[in-house]
Amino acid sequence: MVPSGIKIGKKQLNILAYADDIALIWKNEIEIRKVFVEMENIARKFGLQINQEKTKYMIVERKNSLKKNKIGYWKIKKLQI
Repeated sequence: MVPSGIKIGKKQLNILAYADDIALIWKNEIEIRKVFVEMENIARKFGLQINQEKTKYMIVERKNSLKKNKIGYWKIKKLQI
């Protein structure tokens, strides 16, 4: 099984965070949707909100397609690079 995320040194990371920015790195759409919903629920417990206008996704693979650009009521924009 190929691990999700990014390897930095000997560590395999799925979440990168700096200040108020968070990058979720998973290998498929189903996993990223589950993690996003879990992250949103945890944020709510601490009184935090995810800014939908700043939330974007990027796909790094050959077929480069996301079946839906929505997670729950969130409409997520594709990051243009």
